[in-house]
Amino acid sequence: MNGKGAWASRVSKWWDSWFAGLTWKGVAMIVVLCAINAVRRNSQLVVPELMATYLPAAAVAFVDSLIYAWLIALTVVAVCNRVPPGARWRYPLAVAAILVSSTIGLVIVQAIEAQFPGPVGDAMPGKSTWSIVLDGLPLLWPRHTLIAGLFSAVYLYFRRSEEYAAAAHAAEQQRLQLDQRMEEARLQVLQAQIEPHFLFNTLATVRRLYQTNRATAASMLDNLMRYLAVALPQMRTAESTLGRERALAEAYLNIQRIRMGRRLSFAIDIAPALDDAKLPPMMLLTLAENAIKHGLNPLPEGGFIRISARVDAQRLQVRVADSGRGFQRTAGGGTGLANIRARLAALYGRSAQLSVANNQPRGVTATIALPYAKVPAATGAPA
Repeated sequence: MNGKGAWASRVSKWWDSWFAGLTWKGVAMIVVLCAINAVRRNSQLVVPELMATYLPAAAVAFVDSLIYAWLIALTVVAVCNRVPPGARWRYPLAVAAILVSSTIGLVIVQAIEAQFPGPVGDAMPGKSTWSIVLDGLPLLWPRHTLIAGLFSAVYLYFRRSEEYAAAAHAAEQQRLQLDQRMEEARLQVLQAQIEPHFLFNTLATVRRLYQTNRATAASMLDNLMRYLAVALPQMRTAESTLGRERALAEAYLNIQRIRMGRRLSFAIDIAPALDDAKLPPMMLLTLAENAIKHGLNPLPEGGFIRISARVDAQRLQVRVADSGRGFQRTAGGGTGLANIRARLAALYGRSAQLSVANNQPRGVTATIALPYAKVPAATGAPA
């Protein structure tokens, strides 16, 4: 920043610290009131024989009013900015500022008008400026101070209302931020819900297979390692990609296929171009788990799972369809689906949803629909 810019920045900060709240609307109001006062004070000159002196007199009255009003306005605004809103001596100090600035302003105005002959000013032959000022103060000071106090009271009232509104808004923002952090913490807990019995059962199956079929055991262990390699880093993130989630679901389904044998077959139909599409972590895996747990496992013959994704009207639709036993009492209201709905609502509001419908000829189709967006290449590659 050059010297001129630094100086302008310092001036701006100084003005904000002393006179913040003095808006263009307030400035315009002061100017209008001063103009009205100038017209009022010289209304007796609006006659044909005195019109020659009307404009000079009105101009002098307008300038006097601006000086007086600006001195009081700047003083009151400065007190409001420099004294904290909760300080008990804020308003007594504002009253003192009104009295002092009103007195000083009236002295300045009287001194200016004493330099002009009537009817433009109050100049009197043979009397000094200060004599004219001192003579006029007892008559003018109470009235001017009362008017200044009334306008200042109106300003202080609206200023206090604005400060209360700003404090309420700040408190609401803090509450929303706290709610957001609590929701993020809750979502991280939900994301970390990799069922321990799934890991223990898988490891027990690997140990048993090593006694009977080492090749199958090695394949199952390899898929478990792929599963954990994708799942564990995502427990601490709120963002993932369709490519990562596909790899996680595929590793999970490969493990389950080894355990279930011919009872499980699956297909994944996701174009590589969608790998960098943004998708909240663990949601696709939850749908795959739900399809096996509630759809295929209860059937002796098992079934088929198809995972697909497409973009339609700038919305990403991720679908998990199974040929399991279909809707049961808990098929659409289980904990996993409820977690997905809660997370989508927290992340996207009403612009994302999870729908569950009957599959044909049998089973359930679960679809996540959310706004389509891409994750940058640096973080979007599948693990």
